[in-house]
Amino acid sequence: MKNHLNYIIVDDDPTNNMICSMTLRKALGKVEAKTFTEPEEGLEYIKNNFNINSNHTILFLDLNMPTLTGWQFLEQYEDFSEEVKMQINIYLVSSSIDQRDWAKSRKNKYIKGFLVKPMYPETILSIDTLNFIV
Repeated sequence: MKNHLNYIIVDDDPTNNMICSMTLRKALGKVEAKTFTEPEEGLEYIKNNFNINSNHTILFLDLNMPTLTGWQFLEQYEDFSEEVKMQINIYLVSSSIDQRDWAKSRKNKYIKGFLVKPMYPETILSIDTLNFIV
């Protein structure tokens, strides 16, 4: 399968980042993912590396992180230009079973889905990679 997407993983747990990267490769073949254990670094990467000509990107975002929660990350993400946001599909990734998180994620127009940890190759393959319009 030919894959023309970029991947970003923002999760404070380096082990989960490694597992998520391995799951991506198992599902899709040779793909690389930028991983960030500090959500602020993920935001800075987007700020400095995305422009109108960037490739479409799937961002896997953890909800529960100590320095900046996934929800706080999304609040700062809203400040990016629409051109940048149109290039990124965000999937929340969490072990949370709190229905309030699920309900809140459905109300946020930037969140394309809510995935439960751990992710499996089938989960990756089920993601809608064609819908990049916010």
